[in-house]
Amino acid sequence: MLRSDELKQEIEAKRAEVDRYQRAEEIDKASKAADELKTMWNELNITLTMEKTDLEQFRADVSKMPVAETQDKAKLWIRAFNKMLLNPLRNVPLALTDAEREVFYNVSGSPGAPGQIESVPARGGYLVSPEQMKTLQVFRQDYTALKDHVSVVSTKTTSGRWPVMPIHNLRFQPFAEMTDIAESDVTFTEATYTIADQGLIIPISNQLIDDADVDIVSIIGRDLAAAAVRTENEAILEPLNTLIVGSTAAGIASATTITSYKALNTALFKTLDGVYEPSSKIYVNQDTFLWLANLDDGTNRPLFVPDVTDPNKYRYRGKEIVKIPNTVLGNTTVGNDTFAPIYVGDMRAYLTFFERKGLELSSSREYLWRKYAFALMGIIRFGVVVTDPNAMIALKVKLT
Repeated sequence: MLRSDELKQEIEAKRAEVDRYQRAEEIDKASKAADELKTMWNELNITLTMEKTDLEQFRADVSKMPVAETQDKAKLWIRAFNKMLLNPLRNVPLALTDAEREVFYNVSGSPGAPGQIESVPARGGYLVSPEQMKTLQVFRQDYTALKDHVSVVSTKTTSGRWPVMPIHNLRFQPFAEMTDIAESDVTFTEATYTIADQGLIIPISNQLIDDADVDIVSIIGRDLAAAAVRTENEAILEPLNTLIVGSTAAGIASATTITSYKALNTALFKTLDGVYEPSSKIYVNQDTFLWLANLDDGTNRPLFVPDVTDPNKYRYRGKEIVKIPNTVLGNTTVGNDTFAPIYVGDMRAYLTFFERKGLELSSSREYLWRKYAFALMGIIRFGVVVTDPNAMIALKVKLT
C-alpha cells in the first residue's frame, strides 16, 4: 500500500475523531485534533508530490513506446462520442476511424464497453462516460445536493421492491440450560419504487458540430449539474414537505412550533427516537438558518458554531446544519402568519433514492429549426421512496 493511501486512512480516522469531539461539544479537544488533522494533510501533500515524481520518472521510462499505444484515449473518446451524438445533424455523417472505433466499441463490436460509451438505439441517445460523469460531479459541488444525504441504490429495472427492516427493540433473553430461548418478533417490510424519466432540452450553437474535439459535456456541464440537483432536491423534499407544508391551517398544525433553543433541544434529543439521534442532521432554509444564527444561551454566547474542520459548515449541539435555498425549500403562509420549516433526523434512514446509472444525451435539429442551433436532450432516471418515516420530524418557526 502506498504511504499516501495509509495517510488518507489516518486522516479519515482523525476527521471522525474531530467530529466526535464536536458532537460532545468538547471544543478544546476538537481544536487540538483539528490542528493534528492539518499537519496530516500537509504530510499527505508532500507524500503525493514525491509519489508523483516517481510516477513521472516511470512515465519517462515508457515514453519510447509506439505512439499508437500511448495515444490520448480521452480525446479519441470525445471525438467518437461527438460523431455519434451529432451525426444525425450532419448532411454527411462522419465515420469513426479505427482508433476511435477501438475506444468506442468493445471486443464484440457492440456498443457498451465498460467505462466507455453505451448506445441506446431505442431512444437514439448515448450515455456519457464515467470520466464525463466525474466532470459533472465537480460541478455538483457548487450546489446543495440532498442526494448526498440520503441512501442511494442503483437499479437496472424501472420498478421493483426493496426489503426494509424497521428498527426493533431486540434484547438477549436469559434462559436456563435445556430450556427454550424466547423468540423475538421481527418483521420485514418492502418499499415499492418506480423509476421516472426526467428530461431537459438545451440549445447548442451549430458551430460546435464542426469541432470534433470539443467536449460538449464540459460546455453544458454546469447547466446539467444544476438542473439535476434542482430536480433531485425537489423530489427528495416532496415527502418531507408533506409533514409540514399545506395550504390549510391543519397542514401547518401537524408540525410543532418552536420559539427557543430549548424547544429545538427537546425535539432533537427527546422527540426524535434516540436510535436516530447520533447520525441526525438539521435541514433548514435561509430564514430558519438566520433564526438559528441569532440564538444564544442567555449570556450572549452563540449556540450556532462553525465546524472547525470546514469553515463553510455550521453545527448546532454538534449536529451539522444543512442550508437549503428558499427557492427550493420555501416558507408557508397561512392567513397573516408565515412559517419557516426545520427538519431534524437521519435522512439516510428516512429516504432511499433509486437511480438508473448514467446521463443519456441525444440531439435534434428539428426542435430549433428556425434558429442557427440544434438541441441536446438530456435524460436522467430516478425515484424516491420513504423507507423509515420515524427517522425524521418536522418543526416550524413563526416568522411573522
